[in-house]
Amino acid sequence: MKTKDYRIAAVGSDLLTLGMKLAGISESYPAHEGEEAEARMHELLGRDDIGIIIVTSGLVKKMRDRKILNAVNNSVTPLVVQIPDYSEAGEEEADVLNKLILRAIGIDLSAKKKSGG
Repeated sequence: MKTKDYRIAAVGSDLLTLGMKLAGISESYPAHEGEEAEARMHELLGRDDIGIIIVTSGLVKKMRDRKILNAVNNSVTPLVVQIPDYSEAGEEEADVLNKLILRAIGIDLSAKKKSGG
């Protein structure tokens, strides 16, 4: 029996999608407004080759389409994982995100933030 290969997709800020692309997730789509995110999520949720969708929780809060929100909160395949965006994360969440990014792609984003860059 042949197993199905699924892809990972990400929807979020420019920083998130850049990080995901650097980590090898080619299906990374920047979105800044709720309607933009809803359209992208509608497309991704309808695809049978997507197994995981990573989306920032800030974008989910901007979404108004109840059908999309229901799918985001209850979908099993694809599984929708909400993560805080770097800009909306508190200090503890930002530290966790920094460590994950550093481990995944070797870039310490906190060093740039602390130096003002």
